[in-house]
Amino acid sequence: MGKLSQRISEVAGWTFASRILGLLRDILLFATLGTGILNSAFILAFTLPNLFRRLLGEGALTSSSIPVLSESLEKQGKQETFQLLNAILSRLGIGLLVLQVVAVPLFLWIGSLKGLEERWYAGAKLSQFLFPYMWLICLGALVCGMLNVLGRFGLAAFNQVWLNLAMIASMLAGILIFPGDGWSKVYLLCGGVLLGGFLQLLVPSLGLKRDGWRPSVNLQPHPGLDKVLKLFLPGLLGAAIFQINILVSRFLAFSLDDTATGLLYIASRLVELPLGVFAIAVTTVIFPELSRLSSIGKEEGFARTFTRGFSMILMVTLPAMLGLILLAKPILASLFQWGLFEARDVEAAVPVLIVAATGLPFFAWSTLLTRAWYARQEMTVPVRLSALNLVLNLVLGLLLMGPFGAVGLALANTISAVVHCLALQIFLPGKSLSGWCWRASASLLSALFVLAGVCVAGPLLLGLFDLSGKVRDLLAVVLVIPLATGGYFLILHLLKHEALTQLLGRDG
Repeated sequence: MGKLSQRISEVAGWTFASRILGLLRDILLFATLGTGILNSAFILAFTLPNLFRRLLGEGALTSSSIPVLSESLEKQGKQETFQLLNAILSRLGIGLLVLQVVAVPLFLWIGSLKGLEERWYAGAKLSQFLFPYMWLICLGALVCGMLNVLGRFGLAAFNQVWLNLAMIASMLAGILIFPGDGWSKVYLLCGGVLLGGFLQLLVPSLGLKRDGWRPSVNLQPHPGLDKVLKLFLPGLLGAAIFQINILVSRFLAFSLDDTATGLLYIASRLVELPLGVFAIAVTTVIFPELSRLSSIGKEEGFARTFTRGFSMILMVTLPAMLGLILLAKPILASLFQWGLFEARDVEAAVPVLIVAATGLPFFAWSTLLTRAWYARQEMTVPVRLSALNLVLNLVLGLLLMGPFGAVGLALANTISAVVHCLALQIFLPGKSLSGWCWRASASLLSALFVLAGVCVAGPLLLGLFDLSGKVRDLLAVVLVIPLATGGYFLILHLLKHEALTQLLGRDG
């Protein structure tokens, strides 16, 4: 297996473990809190620190730092790169502390306003407890970015596991200790989030220390900071627009009714499972390599690496999209129909998931495209396209949420994602996709027909047996999904599909 394929497999493996734990976490969350006020308030409060994590941690700062750190490692060596990392971390840490001081009084003020619905007061109260998670996870994300630059992808990919384990443990403790007290359970869950954030900073820091890094407060000028800042400011604007896009959808759902936020959250989490396990794994591994190739002017290598990533992403996200659409009801029922999450909630969530899943390949493709722009140290065009995407999503959301509710908000997200993705590809400079990639994409159709046939026929055959609805749904997930997936990849193997051959490391 080639080095690239090996790294992708390593990241995908650890990310898969994390996503499975994340799925278990979400199942427990909805079984414990249902889709009512407390769950909606927690999701909103949890969204806010994650917004800054994606802005300053995994978003703009990491995206602007990795090309500069990669260039520094290539040209100046490890120790000089660690000095640059400390300079970035020091400034980030101070900035986040200032933001904490400003934010907490704001949440207290919102909680003191009169005439709001109860879920707004609950959201403000929980935000006070969860906002410090932002400081921990943003610093941890930057440390993980440095690990990726050094080629240590596994430890960074494993990092999300700590948050999921801490949240699962806190919810199980809440069920045992406070069986009938929703507020006590949600406060304990907030404590689990903070514990997970602490571990997400501590563990990768210990791993990076083994590579010779010594953390220190470094407020001295550094030549690399100018390059990071030059990329960071437009990148921050682009990432801010993207995250505001997510926040707008959450707030629109939050204002719609007590259940819309939870329904959108479930759909996004199921879409993020294949997105995070494989598409993000490919992008994570390829981004430092794209940055390195761009810094030394190897355009053919850049295009070849980008094409390889795109073809692998398409190979996985297309069948995942089809499976989520065709098996939406059994997936939702078998995974989430427990405790306070009832059959009527499943019925309400099915169309939201179908619409959200339609955008899966475009979400994945746009993630790779954004990293390709950042690797070229070009931020202006992605920022402008993100701004247009925000406006489109907001307008569509406002138009569609009235007649279609949460489904309309999911449809607005999907349409805007398709437009954004195609625009990023059209304007990307250089030759990005080779002809064989499109030919390989066309060869996926026969394998997708097999997968669709199994997904449709499987539940129909199970319906011939005298089984309860819950058992039938569980069997559809346990039996039909593996059979459909196996048939799909068998066809690709027989057709010697290029992306599968490369992933298995047989491309020479």
